[in-house]
Amino acid sequence: MATIIANPAAPGGRPPALPVSRASSREQWIAPILFLVSIACYATTILNGFVYDDQLQILANPYVKSWRYLPQIFHTNVWSFIGSAGDSNYYRPLMTFTYLVLWKAFGDLPFGYHLFNILLNALVVVVVYYAGKELLKSVPAATVAAALFAIHPVHTEPVNWIACIPDLEATLFFLVAFLLYIRRPRLDWKNQLAIVVLFLAAMMAKEPALLLAPMLVFYEHFVRDGHERTPFRQKILQYLPLCLMGMAYLVARRLLFGNLAMVLQHPQIGLREGVFSAFALISAYTRLLFWPTHLSAFHTFHASEGFSSTGVIPGLAVVLGCLLLLALSYKTYSRFAFCVLWIGLTLAPVLNVRWMAANVLTERYLYLPSVAFCWLLGSVGVALWGAWPYEPRLSAVWRALLAFACLAITVHSVNTIQERNRVWRDDLTLYLTTLKTDPDAYVMHLNLGTTYFSVHDFRAAERELRIALQLRPGSPNVLNALGCVYLEKEQLDDAGRILQEAIAAKPAWTDPHFNYGRVLKKLNQDDAALAEFYKAVETGPLNASAHLYLGQELAERSQNDEAEAELKESVRLQPSLIAQRQLADLLLKTGKEAEAKALLLQMAAQYPYDGPTHLRMARLLEKEGNPQESLKEYQKTLEMDPANVEARAAVARLKNN
Repeated sequence: MATIIANPAAPGGRPPALPVSRASSREQWIAPILFLVSIACYATTILNGFVYDDQLQILANPYVKSWRYLPQIFHTNVWSFIGSAGDSNYYRPLMTFTYLVLWKAFGDLPFGYHLFNILLNALVVVVVYYAGKELLKSVPAATVAAALFAIHPVHTEPVNWIACIPDLEATLFFLVAFLLYIRRPRLDWKNQLAIVVLFLAAMMAKEPALLLAPMLVFYEHFVRDGHERTPFRQKILQYLPLCLMGMAYLVARRLLFGNLAMVLQHPQIGLREGVFSAFALISAYTRLLFWPTHLSAFHTFHASEGFSSTGVIPGLAVVLGCLLLLALSYKTYSRFAFCVLWIGLTLAPVLNVRWMAANVLTERYLYLPSVAFCWLLGSVGVALWGAWPYEPRLSAVWRALLAFACLAITVHSVNTIQERNRVWRDDLTLYLTTLKTDPDAYVMHLNLGTTYFSVHDFRAAERELRIALQLRPGSPNVLNALGCVYLEKEQLDDAGRILQEAIAAKPAWTDPHFNYGRVLKKLNQDDAALAEFYKAVETGPLNASAHLYLGQELAERSQNDEAEAELKESVRLQPSLIAQRQLADLLLKTGKEAEAKALLLQMAAQYPYDGPTHLRMARLLEKEGNPQESLKEYQKTLEMDPANVEARAAVARLKNN
């Protein structure tokens, strides 16, 4: 009789651990290594600042400063905070909500926002690996794909630019939803709910995430293992909740904004030009995926007029080739076909140039499509590695060549990423570098001009803005900026004329109104100036500068109650030093000394090296009969401004007493 020997129980009654294979032991390190590689590629960006649209979307956006604007965040478009001129096709509440959370955590310190981008990208890389492993049924292919995604230089824009948080968030939620969907042959209600919630979050981050629904329909019918034997009704029940959520999103968007796309960004481009331009864009995006050179923060776009236009025929060839691949492979190589479909569907929304913003060709638009591109290359790479299995010598040489090619690509890619990280360091570096590759990018000349303006280099600012105006005649943004330059140079007639052109081009925009009001004020046309300031507040009720200028004008007219309300609103929206000074002076003037003192204490804590704040506090303390504290404030004033006559006299007087 055979003797059955049971394995002895481990301490505590638990069975002994089963031995772990060497392969599975190595596999558990793949995801952490990919995570660290991704972080290492972009670690230097943590020292970068706010650039480009970050200034407006974060620093000047009242929605991200207070929880009170949560309703506006979720039922208006991303630019609604600028007022009547804020019409946009972009509904991305999760982006603004994320900015709000980050503002509460980090305020105006950019490192926290960059850290968030770095971590989001690293998580995406890890999910690219796990989803690729499930889809491709190959750990090596998924590993190569995720590594390629981590070091692909085309991702430098979405990771470096804080304003690209929507691309990172949408891709992460999109991928996690996809992973949950494909990892089980049958979905229970818990998984269905999780996938629907992730799908909604992805759409709230960025609109192209809507395309997850048709992709999963294709996956269920043509890719999932055993789909041939699965009843049609069961397939529909798998993705029906997701499709219903997608339709609900479209209905909600239509109810909120009246249309799926509210603004036609390029009305001058006809349907024929739009179609040819789409093929040219496909050609450009294909090049950036395969050969990511000529990277730029603003690729200049020129509408294509026919087959002879640059990139149209190659783009058409790419489309026809992909359609042929889909037709030939959707049955026999369904996963290959699925990856091709992924790239095409997720890229399709940004090919309609009539809807897109000025920067039609943009690298961040490739972030989500490049996931499937990397899966394809990972699969091809692993297949090539296994070529010539019956010839050991040829196999060794072939693999050595492949290893050398991979090493060269890795070194070049990482070096390119580091170079691009430095380009995104600050506004001046970004704009100057971009203009080297795209000298006719009018937005870059505009932004460079405003950067020079901010450091009071008005001559350089005027030069850049004139170039921008030549490239884009009648642009209200350029006209407004140029009008400000003329205003600072005291060329009031030129400033008034230019700003009136800006108002005529975009009457609902706030900034030209209050800037024109400033011109009128200098020309002693006070009533006309007041009318422009009122118009500015009307068109931009959340614009802090509009309230500031109106408050200043009302204070000069001794309309103190109205002036106080406007200045307080300006401080609430954006507590700038100048607005707080104006408010403190008005409070002192109207006898509200306790309120003024509280504000001055707050200002002294916020701006400890601002001499005028200490001077105002010193005057108030002396008036209150507190000579010792007043003396300290006068002395602090002299530390900042040793030549201040009033402070010198006060120190001498108080010391003698």
